[in-house]
Amino acid sequence: MEIEEQRSRFVGSLLGVAFGDTLGAAVEMLSRTEIRDQFGQVRDFLPHAKGFGCYTDDTEMTLALVLSLIQQGRIDAAYCARCYAEAFTPERGYGRSASRIMEELAAGTDYRQTGTMFFPAGSFGNGAAMRIAPIGLLYGRGKETQLREAVSSAVSCTHIHDEAVETAFLQALAVGLMLDLPAGVRLDMCAITEQLIISCRNEEIKQRLETVEELLITGADADRVVDCFSCGVRSADSWPPALWAALRFSDDPEEAIIQAVNLGGDADTIGAMTGALVGALYGDSWFPQRWFDSLENGVNGRDEIIECGQLMAELAVSLK
Repeated sequence: MEIEEQRSRFVGSLLGVAFGDTLGAAVEMLSRTEIRDQFGQVRDFLPHAKGFGCYTDDTEMTLALVLSLIQQGRIDAAYCARCYAEAFTPERGYGRSASRIMEELAAGTDYRQTGTMFFPAGSFGNGAAMRIAPIGLLYGRGKETQLREAVSSAVSCTHIHDEAVETAFLQALAVGLMLDLPAGVRLDMCAITEQLIISCRNEEIKQRLETVEELLITGADADRVVDCFSCGVRSADSWPPALWAALRFSDDPEEAIIQAVNLGGDADTIGAMTGALVGALYGDSWFPQRWFDSLENGVNGRDEIIECGQLMAELAVSLK
């Protein structure tokens, strides 16, 4: 891949996280029916508690991970945890346990202990998969063993549960698979799902992937997707529908994010995960201007996201 295209793909994926996150922020945890009744269909940013055009913890943690990679030139678990803690802004909408972990990390608690501080087996929430796109961009096209190690290092301070780590790995792998595809060519949806199924080591997640594949083959609509997945904060409930939206609407990345958010449930995270995938496929020229103009652009805002994507692309070249 030429460096200019690589820059575009990396920027597109990071912007995709921010766009999906911001679009879903105002309807987070509303059901699909509630969204439909109140808004019809959400296609544009709406005012919400964090501010119009503002992203949530999903994007903040993604950017913290990017920063750790750029500054260290590689994934480093300890430094990554430090970056999460330094970026932590409670007002972005962190969950209770995530907030407490960030506070513990900031207080100097060993990152190797925080993943089990509040859940003995670790959290199965989607906080690992929601922020993992940078690992997919940097390591997703390499050996799976290396990718698994990188994913673990990036999320272990908050997530060690097999379900959460496996969905994060699969999301990172899917980002890598999208990077390998030529933009504008009709995507073979089942080729993607089959590769993910082959690589998946968790039987429950594998079954969810098989359900996604069936939904794609049968042309099921979004209502059917919601019937199959609750779209809640659990990794197994939210990552599969995000993948479905990215693949089902792979010919229209804007629509993919819109459809993902309107599934309801953990809408901002589902939108962010979908955005990471379609952005990696289409690069930085697909997004609607109205989203681009409205996305927050202060410290760690839109322009810095773009710069981070470009720097990540340069780092990827140096690591080859």
